[in-house]
Amino acid sequence: MVSRDPIYELDGKISVQKAVPFGLQHVLAMFVANIAPILIVTGVVKMSAPEAGAIVQAAMIIAGVGSLLQMYPFFRLGSGLPVIMGISFTFVSVFCVIGLKYGYGAILGAVLVGGILEGILGLGAAWWLIRSL
Repeated sequence: MVSRDPIYELDGKISVQKAVPFGLQHVLAMFVANIAPILIVTGVVKMSAPEAGAIVQAAMIIAGVGSLLQMYPFFRLGSGLPVIMGISFTFVSVFCVIGLKYGYGAILGAVLVGGILEGILGLGAAWWLIRSL
């Protein structure tokens, strides 16, 4: 007989003894992944420490809100899974180039336009899945 560990089940109930280390691991990984790209980009565009600190604080708040939306879906937003949201390193080099040439405002504009486009594509995900079958 195969034993099933509740940690691998969608609605599995795990003990606090297991939940605390896993939760700390996720939080620590989220901190490093969220803070490092910001410090790289703000360092390249030579922002002051208070400005960089404000951006780190805003990113952590939004990552927390995004993580809560993933765990506790609101309408169609969220998966209902314990997903930790954060920042990607994917665009760090592009943001460094844009920031050096046009400033931090251009980075924010690029993020805004990219986020809107990604949101529109995400809303059509069901259409993409049907077309790929």
